[in-house]
Amino acid sequence: HLTGYRPVSTERLTLLVLRAGEEPVLVVPTLEAPDAAAAAGAPALALRDWTDGVDPYAVASPLLAPQGRFAVSDNAWAMHLLGLQRALPDTTYTALTEALPMLRAVKDAAELERLAAAGAAADATYEEILKVQFSGRRETDVAADLAALLRHFGHSQVDFTVVGSGPNGANPHHEAGERTIERGDMVVLDFGGLKHGYGSDTSRTVHVGEPTAEEQRVHDIVREAQQAGCAAVRPGVA
Repeated sequence: HLTGYRPVSTERLTLLVLRAGEEPVLVVPTLEAPDAAAAAGAPALALRDWTDGVDPYAVASPLLAPQGRFAVSDNAWAMHLLGLQRALPDTTYTALTEALPMLRAVKDAAELERLAAAGAAADATYEEILKVQFSGRRETDVAADLAALLRHFGHSQVDFTVVGSGPNGANPHHEAGERTIERGDMVVLDFGGLKHGYGSDTSRTVHVGEPTAEEQRVHDIVREAQQAGCAAVRPGVA
């Protein structure tokens, strides 16, 4: 969010150090330095890379006040936090939870544009998946179609492709399996990922073939409730 750099968490320390009144510093493994240098926010950062065989916490510790108090990402690995504590035993740490969500909640025009683009790509994926044959195919086959479509419409990362048919639809986080989808099934689709660093997350329920009168009645009730909720949303409403 702050740098445009999305490293994969590994046993190799990657650390962004932000201190009031000082230049931001990004500590990265040498293996990852080229990607870090290519990130959108790299021109505003000082990069410090370290190689295997070097203690990364010894590289990072001079950047931190010996008796300072620092907020740490919720995604930080315990081994890295413990390594910093060993290098700087008088430092204390707190969760970044309360600060970062507030920063992320306020979007500029470029961020809003990227969010809209991610959502539009997911919508396009849904429109295309409706043209795909469902009956007679496995859930995993449809999940593979969803992943391919997300990538086709610009997602660089596919995070989940839930396809829950028939009884599997009752499990909201069902992992697509070998069940063959049958005509008359209700199929829950839940899919999303990242496009230009911003997430999509779309849930839809489709019916294979014509719905029964009872299924149509339930659908209409849920749709009416959804529309009422959308109509009630406005600034200042809890």
